[in-house]
Amino acid sequence: LNHLTFEPVALDKGSRIPIALYESVAENLIQNALNKRQQEESLAIRLCLSSDASILRVSDTGSAIPDEIAKQLFRAPVPSEHGLGIGLFNAAKQAQHYDYCLRLANNEEGNVCFELARNQGQE
Repeated sequence: LNHLTFEPVALDKGSRIPIALYESVAENLIQNALNKRQQEESLAIRLCLSSDASILRVSDTGSAIPDEIAKQLFRAPVPSEHGLGIGLFNAAKQAQHYDYCLRLANNEEGNVCFELARNQGQE
C-alpha cells in the first residue's frame, strides 16, 4: 500500500515485546487510520517502533480529532464516523494490563499520532 509506511528498525539485542499487545494495538490503530483515509484520500499513514521496542507509534497526515472526542478517547467507548471508540478503549485497557500506556501523542492538522509506550520503570 503506497499510503502506508512501516519504518524499518533494528531492535536492540534483548528487546522484549508483548506481541499480543503490539499486534492488537497496531491493528486497531492502522484500521482506524485506513477508515479515516476513506474520507481523506491523500492521507498517509506511518508506523514506527523504537529500537528498544518500548514505543510504537502510528501517525497520519489527516485532520485532527475534534477536541470533544479526543478528551474521551481511552476513557469510554466514543461514537465516531471513523471507527474510533470501542477499539481504542479496549486497546487502552489491554495496554494497562501489560503496564503500557496508549495515548494520543499529537493531534494537529496533518500530524495525528497515537503512541503505545511502556510505563516508566519497566525493563
